[in-house]
Amino acid sequence: MSKTAVDPLVLATLVPVKALGMDHCRELAEQSELCSAAAGKVLFQAGSAVDKIYYLLSGDVEFRVAGKPVRRLKGGSRLSKLPLEQGRVHQHTVIALNAVSYVAIDADTLDLMLTWDQSGGYEVQELDEGSSEGDENDWMSKLLQAKVFRRIPPANIQSVFMRMETHHFRRGEAVIRQGEEGEHFFIIREGQCRVTRRTRKNPDGILLATLKTGDHFGEEALISGGKRNATVTMVTDGVLMSLSKTDFLELLNDPILKWVSYSEASALVGEGAIWIDVRLPVEYQAGHIAKAVNIPLPLFRAKLGKLDPARRYITYCDSGRRSSIATYLLSQAGIDAYVLQDSLNQVPASEMVS
Repeated sequence: MSKTAVDPLVLATLVPVKALGMDHCRELAEQSELCSAAAGKVLFQAGSAVDKIYYLLSGDVEFRVAGKPVRRLKGGSRLSKLPLEQGRVHQHTVIALNAVSYVAIDADTLDLMLTWDQSGGYEVQELDEGSSEGDENDWMSKLLQAKVFRRIPPANIQSVFMRMETHHFRRGEAVIRQGEEGEHFFIIREGQCRVTRRTRKNPDGILLATLKTGDHFGEEALISGGKRNATVTMVTDGVLMSLSKTDFLELLNDPILKWVSYSEASALVGEGAIWIDVRLPVEYQAGHIAKAVNIPLPLFRAKLGKLDPARRYITYCDSGRRSSIATYLLSQAGIDAYVLQDSLNQVPASEMVS
């Protein structure tokens, strides 16, 4: 395998490197290498320590586990803008299927730069430099701009896109139906959808929202373990990407939710955090934590804009299901939020009011 210097302009096309700006890209280029490898060469072995972050520029590579191929990646594709793999230890052996070129970046240096520049997080503006501003088809870019992605480990972001499945829908076709079990999280790649909810007074459904390219839905039922609370129907022909419930919880939900005990939550409240009871008003009135604000989950999305993004919030309910959804929504909005562990079970009676 041969190695040469890296053009900073090449680094500026990669995720999350491009979020650092050209000055940092030039500095990072001095500690990076442009490598090439012939067919059959191993880029890295499963089980080896991660000291370099690799980005595939051209050619094709294969990911293997215990000698068995699990997936392939093509240089120049959108997924190749993401690292081949991240973490403390490589989970796959990656082998060149033909002549390949790739960038090797020092992992510690990149991590330090991201920490300095973004305080532990980063925001991706675009994955494709060739796309024009406002490109309705750049669903991946729009998804990555969501605030919730800033809180997800970089390695998880790559896994999210690797595990997604593509689905084609016709105009008028229902993607999910109210009352069904939740099995997938969906992202709109092309097209538009409408969200409706049936009620006793409106059996045909009330229009709740219209969704477009880059929007996503379906997370609430996955987090709560409950049934779909609305129907999503295609307004146009479209293409949707999906993530299974298992993958969603592992890659997107679990890394975001921060659980705290009552004693830890009390300490946060002492520092200015605010309790939010997401139960219905009748439940709240029957007994709630002193000084808690009641924002029922059905109203949570509408009330988000009234919350102070500079404050921290601790949500709770009876089981943790509703509060988990509320905390996920807060995280989506870029607000620092926590979920009370064991719900109200550990709260002293002296701290409850009715």
